[in-house]
Amino acid sequence: MFGRRKDVVYKTLATKKRAVALQALSAELETPMPAVLKTVKQLESDGLVEVFYGQKKASIMVRAKTIEDYL
Repeated sequence: MFGRRKDVVYKTLATKKRAVALQALSAELETPMPAVLKTVKQLESDGLVEVFYGQKKASIMVRAKTIEDYL
């Protein structure tokens, strides 16, 4: 189940060409934020996404890495 969720989250992020707020991603996927954050953290450790933490307010932005990020 967890692997399938990772695929869905990654594919959703990969279709967007920019970073999205974790709250917006959670709403789009109709999944509780803790579950999305857990999945995003796993994708980050796999090197597939970048997570940005807001300095001024409590916001978490996520974006999928592309092949260009590795070149």
